[in-house]
Amino acid sequence: MIDHRPVASRGVLRRWLPAELPRMWLAAYTSVWTATVAPAIIVRIVGRPLAAPSRRALALTLSAQRNPAPHASHVLALAAHNIPIASWPLLLGLLGAEQHRLGKRVADGLLLACVAANALPVGVALGAYGTRVLPYLPQLPLEWAGLALGAAGWIAQRRSALANGQRLGLLVLIIVVLTCAAIMETVAVPHR
Repeated sequence: MIDHRPVASRGVLRRWLPAELPRMWLAAYTSVWTATVAPAIIVRIVGRPLAAPSRRALALTLSAQRNPAPHASHVLALAAHNIPIASWPLLLGLLGAEQHRLGKRVADGLLLACVAANALPVGVALGAYGTRVLPYLPQLPLEWAGLALGAAGWIAQRRSALANGQRLGLLVLIIVVLTCAAIMETVAVPHR
């Protein structure tokens, strides 16, 4: 297939983002969704013995009256909360975690724990509440895309050092994606 973009623009993209980013991002995105769907399926299959305690533990109130009317401050608060959660793996390269076997293992473990800590409660909620929770999660594909971008940044860093410009490019991409997710979570959920 012929790339019809001017040579200069291809160089800029290569300079600002790792070349293997799409493949690494897709692997990370698939993993995040697997970590979400697996507990949902388990809770649904096991049924009442898991669903009832899960609902008690999560204590979600699925009511439009509980959600505030859309406001820019809510978008900013959500984005400010989610951006550090998704982007911290970009710092691992600055710390040199990829240079030592132990550093790689610790970083991998921290990243897996982060993904699990975010995906597991959502998966359990999907399993426990079923389709009733879906109207409150329109942002989830974008949030998981942002989380996967941070993970893909670490995967790329593990394989070959990222330039600071590439880390910055990934950070900007994460900020844009998660700001869009925050807008969706503010505007598209049921609210009063």
